[in-house]
Amino acid sequence: MTLALVQVAKNIRNVVGLMTKLGKLGDSCAIHEAAEIIKRGGLVAFPTETVYGLGANALDDKAARGIFEAKGRPADNPLIVHIANTDMLTDFVDAANISDCAMHLMEKFWPGPLTLIFRKAQSIPDIVSGGLSTVAVRMPNNKVALDLIKIAGLPIAAPSANVSGRPSPVSADHVKTDLDGKIDMILDDGHTSVGLESTILDLSTNSPTLLRPGSVTLEMLEEILGEVTIGYDLCMKNDEAPKAPGMKYKHYAPDAKITIVKSKRDIRTIQFIRHEIKEYPSNYAIIAEEKHLPLYCEKLALKSYSLSSQNLFGILRQLDEDGVVHAYVHALPERGIGCAIMNRLKKAANGNIIDLDEVLFVCTGNTCRSPMAEAIWRKYDTGCNAISRGVAAVDGDILSSNAAIALETMGLDLPNHASKPLTKSDIERASVVLCMSSSHAAIVNSMYPDSGKVYTLAEYAGIHTLSDVLDPYGGNVDVYKNCADHLDELIAKIAEQRNIRKI
Repeated sequence: MTLALVQVAKNIRNVVGLMTKLGKLGDSCAIHEAAEIIKRGGLVAFPTETVYGLGANALDDKAARGIFEAKGRPADNPLIVHIANTDMLTDFVDAANISDCAMHLMEKFWPGPLTLIFRKAQSIPDIVSGGLSTVAVRMPNNKVALDLIKIAGLPIAAPSANVSGRPSPVSADHVKTDLDGKIDMILDDGHTSVGLESTILDLSTNSPTLLRPGSVTLEMLEEILGEVTIGYDLCMKNDEAPKAPGMKYKHYAPDAKITIVKSKRDIRTIQFIRHEIKEYPSNYAIIAEEKHLPLYCEKLALKSYSLSSQNLFGILRQLDEDGVVHAYVHALPERGIGCAIMNRLKKAANGNIIDLDEVLFVCTGNTCRSPMAEAIWRKYDTGCNAISRGVAAVDGDILSSNAAIALETMGLDLPNHASKPLTKSDIERASVVLCMSSSHAAIVNSMYPDSGKVYTLAEYAGIHTLSDVLDPYGGNVDVYKNCADHLDELIAKIAEQRNIRKI
């Protein structure tokens, strides 16, 4: 990133002293006035089919910087450039990089909620692209947005029209709440029709890569492109620039705490959440599909919100208006539009997710056997998450160096592992608890008696002649490699012999 971009990030401030005008679409002059504001370097919030955008001239460095200032947006978070026709692409996209695949996608989904990433031309300021050599582009499927771009006669850079980190706006009132007095004008066209930001697909890579799921789903893209790489679950380093909006920073977050609970069996999710909020339910809320809400509300007097793509961001804002302290989300299946909804909710929850289908590996210190088992488990297509804990772990210890080497020889790693002591809550939420030894299993059973889900790893794999995985602590690298091989053998048997998807 250039020094100038870093300086912008350090000097983010709110624009003050503006009188934000509200333009009603019944007023024939409103769009023309908004277009003039854009042309002279001002900021206009305008509707699209997805969410309201905060627009500025995409070819004007100073105007684009105003977006970051008004939103308090990190300077390495790129903007999406909005166009009204494909002829506008040649103003800022390297025409040689517009492939046949890109043409097919534009014919199929434009105008619509699909953003494509191309190699950029020099005309796009670095502040718009986040200092990258690529630019994100889409053609919105909203008459007001398209008319604004056509009348302005230039591409418009626009992220969502909200304070950075807040839930995205799906109405002019949401924009006014966040940005009144910080921008020149808001065009009011009522509630948006889609309610989720656009799908983002990177076409600048060797294979098309999905960087943000949306209402143009993975399945829809694969009908045209074949296999599409998933890139939106990748962890980003602090010094790494995101290639698309929404990849790096906390987003969509209300003041209320959000906890996501997921399980392949809805009844498990319902029972867990009801148990968690049985005391003081007035402080809590449940966010779930309409069909599940009665199973909560008939037992508990708590606030409830029916979840869909159209009202997701409205719900997240409503939580704070209703004074909710803690909201539990009954997770949707992550397929189709459910991928996009859950992607936004995970960011709103800032990683606070309880997976009731997960497998819990237990050893002593949580620095060698159980974390190696966790890493090895993930290479098998089980459909279940895995975590690890230690019955005598010190909170925050790192993975043993020999364990890391042993995993590396298997082509695996466990980045950022920090040991954690076993708790009763860990046992309660796990589908199955797999212990390295019979002594570990005895400790687990004493903490949570009669659960019926505690086994030694060897026992669960169907091997009863030797129930313990020997502790490699103090041994050389070869001892750790032998331990990793033993774990791999046992886990492979579990994956082969059991239908793990039904845990």
